[in-house]
Formats: sequence, structure tokens, C-alpha cells
Amino acid sequence: MMDRRKFLKVSALSAAGLTLADSLTPLAAGSRKPSDKTYSVVLLGDTHYDTAPDCVYHSGYSDPNPSREAAHRKEFVRNAEMWAERCPSLVRRASRLVREDTRLCLQMGDLIQGDTGSETDHLRFLRDAYCYLKASLGCLPLVTVAGNHDLRAADDSFAVRAYSKFIKERLSPEIGKEIEKTCFSFMVGKDAYIVIDFTYPDDAEIEKLFSETAGARYTFVIIHGPVFPYQSAKSNNWILHGKDGNDAMRLHLRELMAKRHAIVLCGHTHTTELLDWYGDGGRITQMTVNSVWHTPEAGEYKLVAEGADRYGKVSEKPDTPEKVKKLYAEYADGIRRFTFTRSAGSCLMTVSDKGVTVDFYAGASENASTRFVLR
Repeated sequence: MMDRRKFLKVSALSAAGLTLADSLTPLAAGSRKPSDKTYSVVLLGDTHYDTAPDCVYHSGYSDPNPSREAAHRKEFVRNAEMWAERCPSLVRRASRLVREDTRLCLQMGDLIQGDTGSETDHLRFLRDAYCYLKASLGCLPLVTVAGNHDLRAADDSFAVRAYSKFIKERLSPEIGKEIEKTCFSFMVGKDAYIVIDFTYPDDAEIEKLFSETAGARYTFVIIHGPVFPYQSAKSNNWILHGKDGNDAMRLHLRELMAKRHAIVLCGHTHTTELLDWYGDGGRITQMTVNSVWHTPEAGEYKLVAEGADRYGKVSEKPDTPEKVKKLYAEYADGIRRFTFTRSAGSCLMTVSDKGVTVDFYAGASENASTRFVLR
């Protein structure tokens, strides 16, 4: 389990209602900006913050489906093992990515494991995880997006209430404006950052956010789950409006992003991927970030697939259902670049008039493992 002194310190900060932002000017005020045109952003994927024993955060948790509960409890064991040493070292590595021009840190959802037994425990869980990252990142403004685990509990309704309270109290001072909804936006210079709740997307609000940020230099979409089908024969439909079968809205939002030439930053899949797609009258570049260092091997950079022709083929088997192949085929002709690895780590994104790049650091590696050119 994680360092006990660190855990108690973070828990105390959480209980006191602190975000460690008291000495920090909000992001909107530009306290760290030498320039609005060139800056960097630290990126973290899913973190699944947790600790052992189970009773710390999961007391009272149960699921009416015994097999599903058993699967979740296996994840508790996985989380406690990776947060004993590997994940803290990954976060420390991320903290060393902070430069003079670093404006904020973005975390791609599944901040916590979830699976709590009460609203009070769920809110404490969120606060503890957030304070841990804030303390580690030296009070850098930290923005997170709702992940499915952040909204998952013995009763999802109390998890949703806890998350709504959490973002209002924690993210509002970070961004410098009131955050009332799980879909929201903010600006860094002339760049728009549109944050979308993947599990419960508010389509009208999403359209409003795109309209309000029209004319941005770059449009970044921050979302937990991907916009494009990922490399899983079982779960490739877990994309924005894919699982609920709302194809009309899925295609509409895809077109909305394409026409803005959006850069999508997401997590959820526990893989690190770059995908560049042309269609719907524009372009979408999707960067998937993974910080779930669940095995020692995941801390090493190992390329699994590269090339547009490999998209949709990584998990393909002789018995892959036709509906799965059909969904991949819908996107295949527009794919121009595709890179896939199961490595976990942290990233530093650099944004300028010249383009957007992401340096990926596998595990706790001192040097960048690779560079992804997004634009």
C-alpha cells in the first residue's frame, strides 16, 4: 500500500476541505503563463487511486451481481498492489515534467476506483485522490473529467451526487469560474478545452460549449472514453454514444468535432494510442493516455502496432463478430495514422503556433520514451 504518512496527510487535507490551491491564482488568471501562445500541459490517464485494506474506501460495498462484484474486488487487489510503489513513482515522474511554461495538469477520468458503500465515502475517496495529485504536482492547476469509475458505487446515484459536489468545490477554484455541470469548458489563451462527461453526456450542453468557443486556435476535447472504436472485440462499441446505440447523436458529435479539427484527449482503455482520422469535412486526432501501471512490464515502452492498416486488427480473431468488423470499417477509410501500445506512464503536451506534440514517459523513465506529433 502507499506510504502511510503520505496517505494520512492527504486524508487530513481532504477532511479539512483543502485543495492546496489557496496560494495559487486560478488558471483563468494566468498565474504561470509566460505566453498564451506557447505552453505545456502535463497529462495523466486513468489513475484508479486506491489503497489496502478494502475497508478504507470500499466498506459497505456490494453488487447484486456476484460475478461482477468478484471482478471489482479483483480490481481492488490490483489497485492496492500498483499503488504500493509503481503509481506513486509514476506520479513523481509526472511532477518532474512541470516546466516554467506548464499551465495545468489534465487527468483523463477514473481518478478513483469507485465501488463505495456510501455517498460520504465516495466524496472522501475523490477528495483524497485529488489532494494526493495536487500535493505531488506542486499546486499546479489540476483538471479532471468524469470517468465511469468516478460515478460507480453500490448505488450509482449517490456516486453521481458526490462527484457533482466534488467538481463544484475543487475544479471551480482551479479554473476560476463556477463549475456546475460535468460538461464544461475553459480557455488557455486562444485554445478551447471542452470537457465532456462520457457516461452521462449532455448533448445540448456539448453543442453550446462548441458554439461558445468558436474561433479557438486549437480545440481540445477532454473525455474519459474514446470517440473512435478501440482495440477490443468485446468493448469496441464503448465510445461516445456507441454503447447506448444513439448513432444519430454519435455521428452528429463526431461531425461537430471534425469541423473544428478537434484534438481528443481521453483514457479508459488502459492503453496509449494515437489515431488521426479525416472525415465529416474535417479532422479528429485522438490521443489516449494510460497511467494504470498494473504490471511491472507496463512501465516499459513496447510498440504493439503502427500504421493505418493496423487499426481494428490488433484484437481481431477468426471468430470476431461481423458487427464488430462493421464498426471498425466505418472509420477505417479515414484513418491516416495509428499507433498502439499497452504501456503506462505520464505525458507532457507542448502547444504552440507550430503545432501540438506529446512526449510520453513510460513508467518512471527519466527520458521520453517516444514523441507523438498531434499537429
